[in-house]
Amino acid sequence: MNDDDKIKPRKVRNPIVLKGWVTPKYNSIEKPVQEKFWTNASGSYKIDTESLLKFLNNRGFYVYRPYGAKTIILVKIDNKIVKEVSASEIRRVIWDYIDKEYNFSDPDERKQVKAEFYKNHTLVSKSNLELLPVLDLEECKDTKEKSYLFFNDGVLEVTKDSIQIKNYRDIEGIVFESDICKHNIRSAFKQDQTKIDSINPEGEFYGFIQDLCRNDLKNVNSNSYESLVTIIGYLIHRHKDQATTFAVIFMDTYKDGTPNGGTGKGVLTKGLAKVRKTAFQDGKYFKSYDKFVLSNVQYGTRLLRIDDVPRDFDFEKIFPLITEDAVIERKYENKFVIPFEVSPKVMLTTNYVVEGSGNSHKRRKIEFIISEVFHPEYTPEDKFGHLLYDEWDEAEWVKFFMFIGHCVKGFLNKGIVRPKFNVAERKLKMEASPEFIEFVHNNVNPGEKTSKNKLYETFYEKYPNHKKIELTTFRHWLKYFADAYGYKFHESHSGNENYFEFN
Repeated sequence: MNDDDKIKPRKVRNPIVLKGWVTPKYNSIEKPVQEKFWTNASGSYKIDTESLLKFLNNRGFYVYRPYGAKTIILVKIDNKIVKEVSASEIRRVIWDYIDKEYNFSDPDERKQVKAEFYKNHTLVSKSNLELLPVLDLEECKDTKEKSYLFFNDGVLEVTKDSIQIKNYRDIEGIVFESDICKHNIRSAFKQDQTKIDSINPEGEFYGFIQDLCRNDLKNVNSNSYESLVTIIGYLIHRHKDQATTFAVIFMDTYKDGTPNGGTGKGVLTKGLAKVRKTAFQDGKYFKSYDKFVLSNVQYGTRLLRIDDVPRDFDFEKIFPLITEDAVIERKYENKFVIPFEVSPKVMLTTNYVVEGSGNSHKRRKIEFIISEVFHPEYTPEDKFGHLLYDEWDEAEWVKFFMFIGHCVKGFLNKGIVRPKFNVAERKLKMEASPEFIEFVHNNVNPGEKTSKNKLYETFYEKYPNHKKIELTTFRHWLKYFADAYGYKFHESHSGNENYFEFN
């Protein structure tokens, strides 16, 4: 990132600070106030810019500049709920007001005002709308110790000790509409019950998560379950810390020589998108060098899902997405920066192993291998008898959200519990043949210097019908074998002979 892209805090002009419950100047359920933002001088109608901006402000439109961001966001506020809007949406509000709401005494006047507004596109240009009053919003943010899940009728406040149901007026800060799940949560509990002392996981999503963590078709692996619960909690928790920010990678098991696709990765990530606003990218076409690659990311996007990344995906290229501010560019628009603290967390799905080794890669990723319970011939829909999410009733949604709260609570208590998967062994089985793996197990002794060329020749003496591979590929397979079983791969040479050791 060059100096021009770095965040530089900017002062806002006469900001309006909103900390508590806001009473809007205009409420959409009330009868609209009749306002004129046009004049008629010498029989010619003109739109007055200052009056137009006042009209918009009276209806809840403001400018919001996130802390440290270079550009502004157009928003509409109603009580504590803030919605990001576009210039075209604002133009539609003005048009509908002229066309349907204002009581013109002369129908011809309406026609002429509409014509004047229609031809004057600069009235709702970004430069003009930037003149709206600026809100210095105090957003209701997650902290290191606390997280919020927002619903139509209340808020779940999650800490490491409890989950409580609260009213919007009882929390600090403004809430973006994109953070609100379009479901009710309070109706499932007694009116006077605000603190849920114990969460007993239940529901179809809970059962689905257990299935993703089975060692076989019967037993749930306790480490895998605890790990996946805390991973979900991490992704849902909106707080970000430079020292503990990762890309989460969901991958398939490897069985019978191929990745076992259709395991439920997509169903899982689709569920997370029901809780936090998610931007989707097709991993097959994701090009980190494309300056427009994040064009669908907005302020308020909490998760970035890169789906089905290919075998040759360059994980190192997305380091900046994980640990730095998100630089967003869209065609025909100025680029803007989303500060790291509120930029989306990254999750990937893949049928392969995401390349990369060393401490820098290990610090940046959490890899979780999905069990083989589900596959193309047996899907979650087959088990539950219907589609998850799309065919749920409100009671099932409440169970889902309460389990998500359980996951966040688990994360706040333990952080991410790292899964005990041997991803390197999965990589070996994907790259090397079963004959090679068996051969090395039986013919290479740890701590013993071995000639690569002689071992290569011995391999083909034992497996003469094995597909021909180059010595360079044979060497790569040896390295994968060492990684898979915890050896250091040490290479040396003497004269024309090349040696290796597993230490």
